Amino acid sequence: MPERAPLNILLVVLAAAPLVFATVDFVLAQGNQGLRAEVDQRQHLIDRSAELRRVSRLLIRQIAVAAVKNRDSKLRELLSQNGITINVPANAPAPPPADDSKGG
Repeated sequence: MPERAPLNILLVVLAAAPLVFATVDFVLAQGNQGLRAEVDQRQHLIDRSAELRRVSRLLIRQIAVAAVKNRDSKLRELLSQNGITINVPANAPAPPPADDSKGG
């Protein structure tokens, strides 16, 4: 039976190949799962940053309106220090003066 030894070795190797491939596939799948979780985290951060950017713009706009309405130079200066310029249209009506005599 010495003539069948190479054939037996070949058959053993072919039988072991699926086990090796399954192990490699498992390892790669675990690595992909970790990468997928990282990508999901980054996508969540990107989605959240777009939402926060929108909220930030609205907040800045409201602060600028309050600065103009109340003629608050310190608030205008604070906005200016942070790179925000307030442009008031020339034909905009002047805001009424603040009424401190209201009962509170």
